[in-house]
Amino acid sequence: MKNKARFIFIGSFVVMTAILVFSLIKVNFNAGYGKSYTTTRQGGAVIQLSWWGNDPRHIYTMEGVDHFQEQESDIEVSYRYGEWNGYEKRTKVWMQSHNEADVMQINYAWLDIYSSDGNGFYDLNELSDYIDLDCFSEEELSYGTQNGKLNALPIAMNTHVFYYNQDVLDEYGLSLPKTWDDLFKMGEVLGKDDKYVLGVNKKQMFLILIAYYEQKTGKQMFKQDGTLAINKDEMTELVEFYKKLLDGHVLCPVDTFDRSLYMSGEIAGTMCWVSDTKIYCDGLAETGANVSMCMYPVLPNAKRSGWYIKPATMWAISANTEHPEEAAKLLNYLLNDPYMVKLQQTEKGVPVSKKAVEILNEDGLSATNEYKAIEEIKEYQEELLLIIPNIENESIIDTFKSGADEYIFDKATAEECADTICDEINDIINGKE
Repeated sequence: MKNKARFIFIGSFVVMTAILVFSLIKVNFNAGYGKSYTTTRQGGAVIQLSWWGNDPRHIYTMEGVDHFQEQESDIEVSYRYGEWNGYEKRTKVWMQSHNEADVMQINYAWLDIYSSDGNGFYDLNELSDYIDLDCFSEEELSYGTQNGKLNALPIAMNTHVFYYNQDVLDEYGLSLPKTWDDLFKMGEVLGKDDKYVLGVNKKQMFLILIAYYEQKTGKQMFKQDGTLAINKDEMTELVEFYKKLLDGHVLCPVDTFDRSLYMSGEIAGTMCWVSDTKIYCDGLAETGANVSMCMYPVLPNAKRSGWYIKPATMWAISANTEHPEEAAKLLNYLLNDPYMVKLQQTEKGVPVSKKAVEILNEDGLSATNEYKAIEEIKEYQEELLLIIPNIENESIIDTFKSGADEYIFDKATAEECADTICDEINDIINGKE
């Protein structure tokens, strides 16, 4: 009986403790919407923050938000966050239902998607009393300006770099590739052991093909207004080249690529955003491997580089926020506050904000691999163009991938696939899908 009573007491205590905890903190694992966190602090304005990223980003962002709330006791911040995969589709739902967060991490391409007239996000110029815009140059401010309205501020600048496991290259007697032919020669060697030169995701695969097309033709695949410039004959050749990359063990099929294969040396290299250097360069080095950075491959006598630069990610404020001043204080904190800058370091890339750079310089910014990558990229800056948003349009990339798969798996000819791809991409651009 005593044991039974003790059991009941302990069980009741656990239940009461759980109720108390959940009355203070609500953690929502809402399928399709990532994770959200809401405090129950009383009084003051309540604003919401949203972002995507990996676990380390979630941890330091939440720590920063806690510090912000200590500084601004009259502002309560709730947040929603998740991994990148599917985040764009969730954002579309939030924007269409006017349920977006007050302060949002956004992709550069979303400015055109959600604010082509400049009215989709709050004009940050109106909040200059709370946001230190002097930390940004006119050019940097222009990246987030739509129709004369400052919709967003860049966190860092981004382009692609290639990282290779130098130990794997040494094992096979290979050198860092400079041309496309070099990549195919590497594929011949590594393919004998069923290994691949590069492992990339779907978007990066698309960007690689765009680079090849633009180097070969000297034309942009997408015009400045976002319309498709490539014709169906050229698309046929591009689909065939994509299959050649796969068959030649240059590219690991994107559906089977897993970062662990790169970390284990089954795949010799990868292409990633500079902002992902900590994952793909530092992460590989932590396994004990020697890592080498390499710039993009080029064709001999290439007519243009085919590679692009863009703001890595940006902070924006909802046009529908009921608390613009409080949201502006949070946005400024995320970009310029010493505590937050030191928490974030270069996890999202080398910061654009002059104030953030000054703070990180005191902590050895120049020794980071992100900084080294950005410095090397500066040598090629004249060759890099500001990215055209449709290049990153997930619907367009999905259309290319599914269409090309029909050819790769012998379900259609390259010509038939090219026709379908061009027609469906044009429908997406023209708003028919």
